[in-house]
Amino acid sequence: MSSNGHHWIGKSGKPYWYAIHELPWLPDPNQYGNYIFAKFVNGRWQPVYIGEGDLRDRYNAALREGCVTKKNATHYHEHLQSSKSAGVEEEADLIAGNPDCMEPTGCNKIRS
Repeated sequence: MSSNGHHWIGKSGKPYWYAIHELPWLPDPNQYGNYIFAKFVNGRWQPVYIGEGDLRDRYNAALREGCVTKKNATHYHEHLQSSKSAGVEEEADLIAGNPDCMEPTGCNKIRS
């Protein structure tokens, strides 16, 4: 397990580098990016929830909602973005490439 970062791979095959923080962790305010609540299981990272947005706001919202805690997330992975469109595209690619993040294993819900 790397203590400083991890490449998450999207469905496209593109790797995305994420900094890793052990929970609890509070992201700096006013930072936009992608994030993954994860746990290390059987020698690999398992995504619990993949998202994008203001990192602090989304972190706090996920903890209030409670699913990431119930699913035993132990770490917070973050990747800063320069644009909303890049963040939305990366989120969709990572969710599609990492189906463990979807209910019932993870907390992401199927979008209609």
